[in-house]
Amino acid sequence: MRLLDVTARPQDGRTVVRLCGELDIANGDDLRERLAAARRSYGDQLILDLADLRFMDSHGLSIIVDCYKEVSGNGGSLVLAAPRPMIRRTLEITGLHRRITVRPSLDEALAARPDGAPPAADAPPPAVAEARRRSS
Repeated sequence: MRLLDVTARPQDGRTVVRLCGELDIANGDDLRERLAAARRSYGDQLILDLADLRFMDSHGLSIIVDCYKEVSGNGGSLVLAAPRPMIRRTLEITGLHRRITVRPSLDEALAARPDGAPPAADAPPPAVAEARRRSS
């Protein structure tokens, strides 16, 4: 069994990367490669879905920081979605929650603008906006 499963998909103009399991030095290089592949395939508007991430060490944090720097440098964005309390606490202790946008759920991350700002009050939900775009 793998300690970390990583899946990536495009959704609402973003790249959603779901992390499931434990992120540490043993699998960090694999994550780094998977993030790079996801960005090549789907773009630099990235959301990391952390809902199923149970553990993350300092090496995992450094990979997230490096990813943030890379996508920001390319004009993209990184949003962390649905971290469990232990992961959220780690982000707060390190101060990363002040630098990288953190949203309480994947839905809220998708609803926010790619720069992490909340959606405009009159903006339709992402699924509605996508349906409108496809029909026009």
